[in-house]
Amino acid sequence: MLNCHRLLQKMFFSFFLTASTANAATAAETPSSFLDVVRHYADTMIERGRDSYGPKKSGLLLSALDRMTLGPLSVRPAPPGGIRREDRPGRPWAALTGANPQLDQNLLRVLYTLSDITGDPRYRKVADEELAWFLNNTLSPTTDLLPWGEHMSWDVMLDEPISGTSVAVHEFARPWVLWDRCFMLAPEASRRFALGLWEHQIANHKTGGFDRHAPYFKHGPLDGKDFPRHGGFYIGTWCYAYKSTKDESFLRAIEVILRRFERKRVQKDGSMVTTLGPLDCHIAATMVPEPLASRLRAFADKEDELVLAELQRKPIAARRPMWEASYGSGTVASYAMFCLARHEQNGKEGYRDAVIATADAYLNSVPEEDVDVWPMAFAHAISTELAAYRWTKRRAYLEQACKLGRMAVHMFWQDKPLPRASFKTGHYETITGADSLALALLEVHAITHGLTVTIPSNTIDR
Repeated sequence: MLNCHRLLQKMFFSFFLTASTANAATAAETPSSFLDVVRHYADTMIERGRDSYGPKKSGLLLSALDRMTLGPLSVRPAPPGGIRREDRPGRPWAALTGANPQLDQNLLRVLYTLSDITGDPRYRKVADEELAWFLNNTLSPTTDLLPWGEHMSWDVMLDEPISGTSVAVHEFARPWVLWDRCFMLAPEASRRFALGLWEHQIANHKTGGFDRHAPYFKHGPLDGKDFPRHGGFYIGTWCYAYKSTKDESFLRAIEVILRRFERKRVQKDGSMVTTLGPLDCHIAATMVPEPLASRLRAFADKEDELVLAELQRKPIAARRPMWEASYGSGTVASYAMFCLARHEQNGKEGYRDAVIATADAYLNSVPEEDVDVWPMAFAHAISTELAAYRWTKRRAYLEQACKLGRMAVHMFWQDKPLPRASFKTGHYETITGADSLALALLEVHAITHGLTVTIPSNTIDR
């Protein structure tokens, strides 16, 4: 008798083979239900997944829910594979009752996009309400940092900031790409956060030394615990703050962090390694004045040189798993999303070639039986195939994106309005990228229906 994992594999491969045997014209046709699936997900979150608990009815979207009751979780379910206890939206060993906008950022982008596609302003209104309430009500009174990101969230039952660890620390989980909207909806709170990031995340304002873990409730960042990835996120915050306020303290903050990684990039033997990456520096260069803009562009160009040389030596598919993601380790397709983001910025062929090579690798790939696959893994694979299709018009890429989309709906949504957190869990939890998968499904719908609406690039999971 088959065990549950063998049965799951049999179901998965049966579903895949059924899709694969369809003729090319049929296989590429996207069911209208892709849009319906995403709308049903969004509608359910709006109707059942917003904070209406405790004294403060914030309207924030909960980052974890019971898929059966469509209400808050009353117990703490087992985590998806590769997820650490301290990163989940809840207090240690307690039910997951947190709202974390960074974990839900692509869901907010989905809501904005649904209003563009459907003409229904309700979706945009809910996203705006989340951003405005969160920014205006959850800043630390001491540091002006926000309870979001890697370890913190807002508990909708207790109406207070909470941490998944014993200490409340602020750490970015993703780049935040909604700053334009934030500065429009809550300009003063957005400015305060950006300034708090400089004053309370950066330990040394001369050298730029910082701690990616900064105390939320009090000042206390440590020097020497800086990760380049986070330095890029800070620069990506301060450039929008400068754009909106023209406060030159944000230029100083960018310059200090840039100077730090200009030094750190050069090794003792004179060789260079990648540090901040080119994406955030490129964005910042479009918003700040000279000569800082030129320094940022030069830094990004050198990062390109280093990254593309490494891609020549070792292709993406040789350095990462195809389907298995975990804390600190993404899939082959997740790295392809970085390449896509950079190609969108500068059009370098090396990045385009890396994305197409990745799309080729996924043409006949399905997850292994023992992998607890995340929605994010499917999201990035789908978006990789679609990027390759847009560039080449090769129908096989579009067909595979559609097949992967159908498989994802079958395996994650099943017969429920909310997707589950992974193949081996039954609850909803956005840390594994349900929001990114919804965005990918909208991308499939748009490209197969010839929509002129711009779908945001699925490239922020980095």
